[in-house]
Amino acid sequence: MPATYGFYVDWDGDGVFDGTGEDVTSRSLLRRTPLAVRVGRDQARVLSPIAVGEADLELNNASRDYSPENTSSPLAGNVLPGRSVLFQATLSSTDYVLFRGHLDDFDVIGDTSRSVHLTCLDPLARLKGATVTTGLHNGLRTGEAIGVILDAVGWPADLRDIDEGATCVPWFWMDGADAYSTVTELLDSEGPGALLTVDSDGRIVFRDRHHRLTAAASLTSQATFRDTGTEPVYSAPVVYDHGWRDLVNYVTFNVPVRQPDGTLTAVWQSQEQIVLADGETVQMAARATSPFLGALTPVEGTDYTLESGAVTVGLAGTSGQSTLVTITATGGPAIVAGLQVRAYALATVTTRVVSADEPVSVGRYGRRSMPSGRDPVWAGVHDAAAIADLILAQRAERLPTLKVTVKGANDTRLAEQLGRDLSDRVTVVNAELGLNRDFYIEQISHTVSEGGKWHHTTFGFEAAPATIGNVFRFDTAGQGFDDGVFGGIGRDEPDTIFRFDVAGQGFDDGVFAT
Repeated sequence: MPATYGFYVDWDGDGVFDGTGEDVTSRSLLRRTPLAVRVGRDQARVLSPIAVGEADLELNNASRDYSPENTSSPLAGNVLPGRSVLFQATLSSTDYVLFRGHLDDFDVIGDTSRSVHLTCLDPLARLKGATVTTGLHNGLRTGEAIGVILDAVGWPADLRDIDEGATCVPWFWMDGADAYSTVTELLDSEGPGALLTVDSDGRIVFRDRHHRLTAAASLTSQATFRDTGTEPVYSAPVVYDHGWRDLVNYVTFNVPVRQPDGTLTAVWQSQEQIVLADGETVQMAARATSPFLGALTPVEGTDYTLESGAVTVGLAGTSGQSTLVTITATGGPAIVAGLQVRAYALATVTTRVVSADEPVSVGRYGRRSMPSGRDPVWAGVHDAAAIADLILAQRAERLPTLKVTVKGANDTRLAEQLGRDLSDRVTVVNAELGLNRDFYIEQISHTVSEGGKWHHTTFGFEAAPATIGNVFRFDTAGQGFDDGVFGGIGRDEPDTIFRFDVAGQGFDDGVFAT
């Protein structure tokens, strides 16, 4: 039997979809304009940046309920951007979330169409355009740094599922930086395989670069998609990219090495004379040229000169790249001159160059470097080296990508269309391409049309990198000297990596991973 669909908008903003007019299913115009949902990466490659999830839906507005200026609408005053949306499908009594996010914009079409076109974004869009300033943090993991950003933008703690992260960030701070851009930098600093997405409960999810070595859905194939024969079967055309253009066999990163200056210095100074009326408060943004820590509240006679009157001085924060100085005149007018803030500056003492190449690949194809702008800017030297090795392990030889469309003509196909998620491992068979290998899902797009009669899902796949067999081990016969081979750097084997939390992979069993 076909799936059924439900579309909901939280017009009154109370967090649930049970208010007046919030079930908009009967108003959807799927026969005219398909529902479109897109999630995943910019391209079907693990090295591509994550994109904000999007959805588009058209509703019948003959009643003018969705016309924002219609004061007689039962939704008057509530047809606003930012309202939560939920689009879901039900198959065999199981609900599947197609999209959860918020209303970004709506286009009221007032001609004979008499409809409204909803444009929706997932929670990752909340980070775009959000300017964030933080204190200076030392020794965070990438996941913890993402948590700092989510705290700063006010994202609820119960709506996040964040891995700790494999990369240690030596120093982390933000000074008027865009939250989304900085999260993207942190993903690059975590390395290939890192994932930021949104789950069916609307939680922001971060997965570290090792999650495909431990997550069940990434370890073994969850389904086999075929061009013909046993279901689920996908339809022509198949978009195949052999991967030659995306080879990377040479990586170089410039990694700044920072450490605090051991001497208190003036990290900011004001050149103006500050004149205050009795009881007046003035706030000044003290922005340094580099990050600092251990800032001291300005002291009269050392950090400013009081030319007249009396003042109190406060400091909003003691670390970061900027802080707020508050001065209040007490007991009459006051004049303050020569104001400064002293702190321990975080200095870049040197810049280390981390380079790696794969000579066999370079010999075959010539030197192929990483795209610019994707450096692990928050990683330390050792994590940068590990990331370089991981990139070469996955990119020194070609990894093909595929885009295939599955048309929901039966329950078997629909169950796969609705049940698959980003980072799932699947097998793809295609006789024409001579293809039978495992891939990871990097992109998912749904199109629902004809009132729900047709549901097409396009998956963007990238081939799973090969692993190294017979890894050298002291404790296993046949894998010792003259038998085992050293594991390929960056090509860890999930079944044998050393893990405390898995029986048979601890001491005397597991092997160290990259």
